[in-house]
Order: sequence, then C-alpha cells, then structure tokens
Amino acid sequence: MTDVQPAPVAIEDPAVAEVVAATEQVALDDSQVAEHVHGPDCSHDHEHEHEQQQAAGQRHDFDLLEVNGTKDKTTDPLVKKYFESKELFAKAMERLNEIPEGGEAELVEKHKDEIASVTKDLMKAFLLDEKACQINQRILKLAEQYEVYVQTHNPEGTSTATAESEEEGAEQQTTIYTRDSVIFVIMILWSGGQFEHCIQTLTFAIQEFADLKGRLLELRSTCYMALRNFKACNEDLEEALTCEPVNVENHSTLGNVYYVTHQAQDALHHFKEFVAVAHPDSRTLPNAYYALSILTLQSAPTGATKKKSNQALKQAAALKEAQDYFKKAQEADLRFKELYGVVTGLNDIKRTAIGAFQIRTANRNGFMSTDPTPALLEASEILKKSFKSPGVSSCANCGRPDNVANEGRAPTSKPKPLLRCAKCNKVAYCSRPCQITHWNSTHKNNCKK
Repeated sequence: MTDVQPAPVAIEDPAVAEVVAATEQVALDDSQVAEHVHGPDCSHDHEHEHEQQQAAGQRHDFDLLEVNGTKDKTTDPLVKKYFESKELFAKAMERLNEIPEGGEAELVEKHKDEIASVTKDLMKAFLLDEKACQINQRILKLAEQYEVYVQTHNPEGTSTATAESEEEGAEQQTTIYTRDSVIFVIMILWSGGQFEHCIQTLTFAIQEFADLKGRLLELRSTCYMALRNFKACNEDLEEALTCEPVNVENHSTLGNVYYVTHQAQDALHHFKEFVAVAHPDSRTLPNAYYALSILTLQSAPTGATKKKSNQALKQAAALKEAQDYFKKAQEADLRFKELYGVVTGLNDIKRTAIGAFQIRTANRNGFMSTDPTPALLEASEILKKSFKSPGVSSCANCGRPDNVANEGRAPTSKPKPLLRCAKCNKVAYCSRPCQITHWNSTHKNNCKK
C-alpha cells in the first residue's frame, strides 16, 4: 500500500525563528499618537483589531493630516479617496439617523426610498475606502430594514441564488439579493473581524460582480492577511493588479509580504514597481525605500578581490544603489513627518536599514573611517545569512511566517519556531494541519531524505 502519511516534523533551527520573530514589531515614534502604518510585520492582533478600533474610536493615519493641518498640502490620491469616503459616510449617517428604527413592513414601506438611498451611499463609501467607515448598531439595524425592503419590493438589479439544504430531503434554499445587500454583508463581516466568513462572501461577490473584481480581491487579501495566510493574500493582490494596475499600493503590500516571508527577489520586484510610480507623499513610500536599500545591499556580489574586476564593479554599483535608496528613504521620512506630524514606524525593515547604513567603523589606527564600504560589505554578509530559503522561513502551505501556537502567547514568552519536515528538512509549516494538507497535495511527491 502506498504511504500517504506525511513525514514527521522536526523543530526548525532556532536562528530562523529569531529572524521571523524580529520581523513582527512596529510602532510610531510619537508619545501622543497610537496609530501606525499597518503591514504584515505588525505584532498586534489583526484579527480583532477592528473591534478594538471601533471601541476606542481610533483614527486612521490619514486623519493625522487634519490634526496636523496639512490635509490640503498633499495631492496623494489615496488621501483624497479616504476623505471622500469619510464625507460620504458621514452624510449618509446623518440621513440614516432621520429614519426611524424597526423592521416592520409598514415602517419599511414608508421609508423605502430613504433606506435604499442611504444603503447605496454607505456601500459606495465602504468600497471607496473601508477604513473610513466605522460600523455601529444603527447600521446593523439598517441592514435588517434593507433586507425587508429587498424581499418585499425586488428592486432593480435583484438576483436569486439557490443552495442545497444541509438537511436530507429538505427543499432547496433560495436567497434574494442585490449588489448592495451582498456588499452590506461583507462590510458587517469585515468590520467585525469575521474574516473566514467574509472570505466566503467575497468569493461569491467576486464571481457575481465582475466590475468590482479588483476591489473585492483587495478586500479579500486583507482577510487572508489578518488570518496570516500570506500565500492566498499574495495571489489575490497579484490578480488585483492585473484587474486594476493603477492601484500601485498593492505593489507595496506585496513587497512587504514577500519580504517578511524571505522571498527577496519577489519583494525587490514589487518594491521597485511601487517606487517607480508611487505618489511622492505616499505614506508607505519611506518603508519601500528602506526595504529596497536592504534588499539591494544583501544582493551585492561577494568575493571581489581586484578593484577593477567585473565583480568589484558590480559590487560597487550595488552598494551605491543601496545607499541611494537609503537616502531617498530618509527624504521620504522627512516628508512624512512634515505632513503627519509623526515619524514612520520603527518596524524591522527600517530598524535593519538604519543599522546597516548609519554604522561607522574604526580603522586599524583607531580613527573613525569615512569609507563606509567595509561596514556595508559586512552588513551585506549578515543580511545574506538572515534571508533564508522561503521554504524554511515560512509555511510551505499557507505562507505564514510563524507557528500558529504563538497566537495568544505572552509577549515575553519565546516564540515557537516553525515545524520542519523531518525527512528532507527543506520545508517548514506553521501547524500540523498545514503540513498534512501540503503533504497530500504536493510534498509527498517531492520529499527526499
């Protein structure tokens, strides 16, 4: 009989675990502001942060522009889109508060036009920028009223979906829906942090509403990222870029995810694509330049013994390019501070870049050297060792860079490493279920002792 059982797992090299753990810290250097620029290397709980933000009334990073009085000093299209969404949402809420609560047929019939109009604008605001929309109890009650309206009036654009009942012998279940009612469900699930259910609804919506495919893929990617399924997150973002290439921030997000999962070449590609077309005021531009400085530095050739050899020339060119990226990162940082009133988060990317490019070493006579080349080459070698093979620095099945057992552990506890395949020692997993899935689908045919 063919052996279909996956190979036993072994604990990954602790050095790899330390590298992964080091990529999961980020904070804004400002004692009065709690916000930070989000990314896959955040250490906080993405899955429940929506509920925490709603409870605390937390601002988005763009709101700092209003606090700092600099909103009109930037032409960043994402800033414009965010405040358009925020204004549309606020005006819709004003109209919503004028509609009596309750799901009775008579009440809904009397206010059906207002219910439909407010719902349409709220969904439009959510699709413009979901972060500008804070859900509340009144919106949840509106969802009930809108459902009664759809079921009663079958408005233009109404469709039906039929699903088999889970109970044997039961009749098929038919659901009546509109585009806004589906988006409404997505909004509620996404805002409540119910990402697994949100993914299911988004998958349905992607199939149904072709003109929204790019935007819905972006939303689904945020769900996958919250669940730390970085492989699925990347696939959605890559596809979203083919649908809407103008959404260049997806390149930045992809660069971050590939970076944290040690896929250096893919990270380098997407960060370069991003900085080539990004708005100069993009809040993620400093991070992209810092990442490019690191990725370029670690790719510098080694073993150049002759000063004018091809290897030496390539090495010098790589070091210069890396230094140029670091300089641009500092310039972008200054612009960020000018606009937002705070400095960018000191995440692992920025910390690593500063450590590599702001070092100075003493020469043999004890004096400080003005030539950064030796120190940069030393930093390059260290970076080469830290960028392990993606197969052992992230889950081969889902792309998650850490063990699922780390969820809920105290910050002071040493993180558990990924689990390696004990047969080949060339792939790693975040959990036993992921290992079993990957073994049955792929690895059992490729695993070699």
